Amino acid sequence: MMRRTAEIDSILIELNNSIDAHYKWLVKMFHCVVSSDVSQADISGKHSHCACQFGQWLNQRLVPDDEDYSYLSKINAAHEKMHLFGKELLLAIVGERSQSWQFDSFQDALLAFTSAVMDYKIYLLTIRSNIDALTGLPGRRMLDESFDQQLLDAEPLNLYLLLLDIDRFKHVNDTYGHLVGDVVLRSLASNLLSWTRYDEVAYRYGGEEFIILLKTKTDEQACLAGLRLCHLIEQKKIPYPQGELGITVTAGLTRVHQGETLDTALGRADRAMYAGKQTGRNRCMFMDKHEQVTRVGANDRITTQV
Repeated sequence: MMRRTAEIDSILIELNNSIDAHYKWLVKMFHCVVSSDVSQADISGKHSHCACQFGQWLNQRLVPDDEDYSYLSKINAAHEKMHLFGKELLLAIVGERSQSWQFDSFQDALLAFTSAVMDYKIYLLTIRSNIDALTGLPGRRMLDESFDQQLLDAEPLNLYLLLLDIDRFKHVNDTYGHLVGDVVLRSLASNLLSWTRYDEVAYRYGGEEFIILLKTKTDEQACLAGLRLCHLIEQKKIPYPQGELGITVTAGLTRVHQGETLDTALGRADRAMYAGKQTGRNRCMFMDKHEQVTRVGANDRITTQV
């Protein structure tokens, strides 16, 4: 599931607060050295990396199935190592047996921890920068950059691309104004976030076009998903200051085959969508690899020219 900007901002705030707490932990180490007190659980305890504030925050987020797990597991390993070397250095100083290599080891562990945290921050900020400012959905750049990997990760399921285009959106802008047009785009994006399921990811691709990547076993399941979303959009009224608007979309759906580029799959979906526009709008059209187009939920088939 793709994240909203508010969720990313919340993670970054929590991360920064936890890092600030770790600076306080370093100062606390100096106090322990001066007082020769080595009894603090977050300094010299057997599981000191779990007792400190950063460790507590990290343990709450360290879930194997989470999309951030690879970054967080690296931070966790670096954090644990930093605590271990810090504890060894503290005990050596208090016991008047410290050596220069122990300071070096602690310094290296600190730098490794900082590097792992920075990698995670860059990852989060990169996601945030690729989110469309108007709708809050991931944008075209994120889709472009992640598409090949998503195609590989889809197996053993199949990946499908569903292109949605709002019908007569120019009429909405010309009749109600661009501010209402923006309300329509934001509302549709918000609804898509609510309506898409675990194996469905929504993007704003540009203008009034949205893309959903679907992972299902069969063409039939993908078609049902596309039809479900089209029907939900048709049934949902969008409030604006002077009343409510109803919109429909025309959708083009196609299966993405291994080794295909985004442009190839998008081209088929676009041609399927165009066939839907030409034959009445407010419908979902499926195109197979042979360029055969079928209206989902109907029996009519249209042969398109490449």
